[in-house]
Amino acid sequence: MLSPLPLGELLVANGCVTARQLDLALQRQRASGTSSVVSAHLVGRTLVEMGYIDQSALHECLYRQFATERENYLVDSVVQPVIQFERVVKVLDGRRVLDAVDLTIPANRVTAIIGMSGGGKSVLLKHMVGLMKPDQGTVRVGEQPLAGLFGRELSRVRGRFSLLFQGGALFDSLNVYDNVAFPLREKTKCSETEIRARVMRCLEEVNLVGMERKYPDELSGGMMKRAALARALVTDPEILLLDEPTAGLDPIIENAIHYLICDTFLRTRYTMVIISHAVPEIFKWCHHVIVLHRGKVLFSGPSREVNASSDPVIRQFIRGDLDGPIQVI
Repeated sequence: MLSPLPLGELLVANGCVTARQLDLALQRQRASGTSSVVSAHLVGRTLVEMGYIDQSALHECLYRQFATERENYLVDSVVQPVIQFERVVKVLDGRRVLDAVDLTIPANRVTAIIGMSGGGKSVLLKHMVGLMKPDQGTVRVGEQPLAGLFGRELSRVRGRFSLLFQGGALFDSLNVYDNVAFPLREKTKCSETEIRARVMRCLEEVNLVGMERKYPDELSGGMMKRAALARALVTDPEILLLDEPTAGLDPIIENAIHYLICDTFLRTRYTMVIISHAVPEIFKWCHHVIVLHRGKVLFSGPSREVNASSDPVIRQFIRGDLDGPIQVI
């Protein structure tokens, strides 16, 4: 079962800080005029600033909580689906990129989609948001089939999503602040005052305050990923799609991004879907795993179970072996 506790109370429950320390941190936030919503999101940062816990200990505490929830998901993986594919077929250039795909994305969990390059993972994401239509089969978001939706109805469903693109896809001509503000200016009627409050909150969440006037070519690879994540978060989506969020990053920055995703999930409880080649590392950072190979789903279930799979394709892919049914040389 998911814990309903806010982040600060989770830290207390896990013995990472005391109830008194949490209360003092919240008092400090209120004294500075921080809203209750932002306080719940950023209380971990305040606890670090006040010296009650250091950053590495905070990361470890969050990871332990996430690991506990992964264990619970292994025992009780029956959850409400938020996205469903039913016998979905997609043919591109004469190739069945999706071949009678059946899968379920569980609500309020982190799902990783793994598989060989060119196996249909990005095409799968595009079907989730209606950027592609299946040649056969049905894609549902909640109870709503996407087929036949156009205009406002399709926009309403897409409004439930945010997407972090593989390369970040920041606009080179816009600084970090304007990149993050872009979805609010394009899709909402928020005032500039409200936009500024939401943008600065998201920049603080990804530790980019002070970088808002920099342009993408002035950022490191890790900073670009964090800026792109801030832009994805600024609309407060129900479902967050992340296409290779750690691609091209060194192991240390990759680990930092995974901790940031874990932190974001525990604060927001968004449904997250991650396409990743960081195998087997990604299994530590998700509840549910889907293995896609040549357009077919070979496995869908708790992340703790995929390592025990007897499927030779899955075993070869996880281990990175050259010998096996997947021929790459």
